[in-house]
Amino acid sequence: MPISAPRQPSIPAAALEANRSAIALREQGRIAEAAQRFREAVEAAPHAPEFRVNLAVTLADAGDERAAESEYREALALDPDSAAAALGLGALLVRLGRFDDARPVYERVLTSDPQNAQANLAMYELEQIAGNPAKALEHQARVLRRQTLFSEPAVQEQRSVLVLLAPGDWQANVPVDFLIDRRTTTLHKLYVLNEPQIEAAAFPHAGVLFVAIAECDENEPRLRLAQRVIERTGLPVINRPERIALTNRVRAAKLLQGIEAAIVPQTHRVSRDDAMRGASLPPFPIVIRPVGSQAGKDLERVRDAAELNEYLARVAGGEFFVMPFVDFSKDDGYFRKYRIIIVDGEPIAYHLAISPRWMIHYYNAPMREHAWMREEERRFLEHFEDVFSETLRAALREIARRLELEYVGVDCSIDREGRLVLFEADPAMIVHAGDDPALFSYKFPAAHRVFAAFERLVQRVGSR
Repeated sequence: MPISAPRQPSIPAAALEANRSAIALREQGRIAEAAQRFREAVEAAPHAPEFRVNLAVTLADAGDERAAESEYREALALDPDSAAAALGLGALLVRLGRFDDARPVYERVLTSDPQNAQANLAMYELEQIAGNPAKALEHQARVLRRQTLFSEPAVQEQRSVLVLLAPGDWQANVPVDFLIDRRTTTLHKLYVLNEPQIEAAAFPHAGVLFVAIAECDENEPRLRLAQRVIERTGLPVINRPERIALTNRVRAAKLLQGIEAAIVPQTHRVSRDDAMRGASLPPFPIVIRPVGSQAGKDLERVRDAAELNEYLARVAGGEFFVMPFVDFSKDDGYFRKYRIIIVDGEPIAYHLAISPRWMIHYYNAPMREHAWMREEERRFLEHFEDVFSETLRAALREIARRLELEYVGVDCSIDREGRLVLFEADPAMIVHAGDDPALFSYKFPAAHRVFAAFERLVQRVGSR
């Protein structure tokens, strides 16, 4: 929010009056008029960084990011220690997907104020983007020791959401920050820790409650606590916790079998001892991973008992998820993994990863190296219905219907017979618009279609 009381004692009266008027206009939602009055304050007192921060915040709200960035940087040139300018600039750069530019801005804040909650939470996000999860969790823990509720009012509020989160890395929650337009959606984020905290909590006013907690063993008690929050608030809910629990790999595979034109490999959870004895295993070849692993860590294809024993000898873990291997390569020998986000029952194409390897994730697929892969992804995003027939889109809708989740991601492929091969259904799949614009600008409209659909969902559920 704008700063109404500049620190400099010799501010011209005209600048102070323009600033006061601008704040009043902004509170009324008259953003363009507020920006003009803030400009007048800046012109009357060009060396007061606070007025430039106020103008930058308002320009960002108006969608003029380039001008907002310029004003933030002017404010920092005038006062390098301005936390308001640095935090505003950092948030703007993150919103624009310029993560490498945002990092030094937040680091500047933390140098002078190591406990700053906003900077620590931003670095939690940025460290994960940079592939440093341990550092990310240090920033998060530093904040959660002092505070568990974080509210970000929208200047042009059209909707408000109370989001329930669990401590942890990105896999622990839906990355909701990327889904929300901060200018129009007020966001209250509550980290669910334990029963005494929830029973003592004073919940903020909101129109909708969104359970963003992902399914995993560690989050089972937090999903139960989420149910208690639902009972206490009485708010309409997006993604009820008992339905999120069904996205467990074993439970989801059972629930989703038998869908027309879809292959849903059945997943088994087996102990190390059973795996070593070959008990409760599907026929080889199989795919195996430790329970709790994410992003392909220790996920491997095993062709026979000898390979299984070798795998178990070098991979830690007391329990493993095991499923039959399904060859989903196409005639050209490449494997394709489609990510589709289903919002309020309607599937939206988000990305396509192509790789010569079956164990495929977007980060390890050679999409940057091959223009033909990016061109195929572009065609998929722009002409989804040409790649996924109505039958396949109906299968995706049926997945969401059976799960009874209003927001869920699906990773899948299409085999050579034209059937959907389901890998995973999970609400916590990451969706963002932070890819390299020089190579992936075609992806931005797809991400923003997901964002817009999520906001329509919030609006609909909140109007019940």
